[in-house]
Amino acid sequence: MFFRLLDQSPPESSQSVEETLNLMQNWLNNSLNWLISFLPNLLSAIIIFIIGWWATNFICKMIKKAFANAKADITVVSFLNSIINFALKTIVIIGVLSTLGFDVTTIITTIGAAAITVGLALKDSLSNFASGTLIILNKKFKIGDYLETEGLKGIVVKIDMMYTTLCTYDNKEILIPNSRLTNNNIINYFVQEERRIDLIVPIAYSEDIQKAREVIMTLIKNNEMVVQEKRNRVAVDKLNESSVDLSVWIWCHSSDYWILLEDMQESIKNSLDANHIAIPFNQMDIHLVEDKTKNSKESLK
Repeated sequence: MFFRLLDQSPPESSQSVEETLNLMQNWLNNSLNWLISFLPNLLSAIIIFIIGWWATNFICKMIKKAFANAKADITVVSFLNSIINFALKTIVIIGVLSTLGFDVTTIITTIGAAAITVGLALKDSLSNFASGTLIILNKKFKIGDYLETEGLKGIVVKIDMMYTTLCTYDNKEILIPNSRLTNNNIINYFVQEERRIDLIVPIAYSEDIQKAREVIMTLIKNNEMVVQEKRNRVAVDKLNESSVDLSVWIWCHSSDYWILLEDMQESIKNSLDANHIAIPFNQMDIHLVEDKTKNSKESLK
């Protein structure tokens, strides 16, 4: 009975099944052909991904090693390394998507628009970040240097991506945005191994200049912290209204600057006093003049 019913099935039904089978076969053939044609791009994308990922890790490792050799702050190194790592891996992923045939123009446009928006919102922070990178790469100053900028003075104790921290001699911390350090003048007192102490020592006009010079030069020659190979000198700097100003040059190692400065100022004062060489100070002389006209009138009375 069953076979009889099959024999009696309409010809339209068998034709529909045959068309469905043909469509499925065509789909499978097209899919197989697409896969075969796509396989080279897939293999290329895999190779780009593997090589790009390995190259990114290698580059980040080398950059981290270079910063470590430069003795940069470990926090700065870690932060900068993460930024570089993220940027390089983003480029690798975009390259993989492009190889696979994706339209990366939209992705790049979106990333660019987002970057511009974030950049406008964080303009000052990005400026400090860029300045911090320049400070680390150019090494204009380092931790331990004594800086002066915009009237602020202190020893560099930390260099972050946004701020540089100075510590004053009375143990106060000064946070300075990095952009101000790259856009303004900076005096680095300890960048050179040797420094010169400049002193002005006034003596009275009645004193012997040569004797005062010999007294001060004796102190300079007998001090162990003074660099004797440099040109240390005592010379007349200016003739003031009430004093002869002597200019004193004393060379020393930068690390001894403050100690020697304090020692020489005290020693010079004591030596001049011991040799009876007067150091003048500002004073006012008042002269009383007798009014002779008034006295004559009083005598007539």
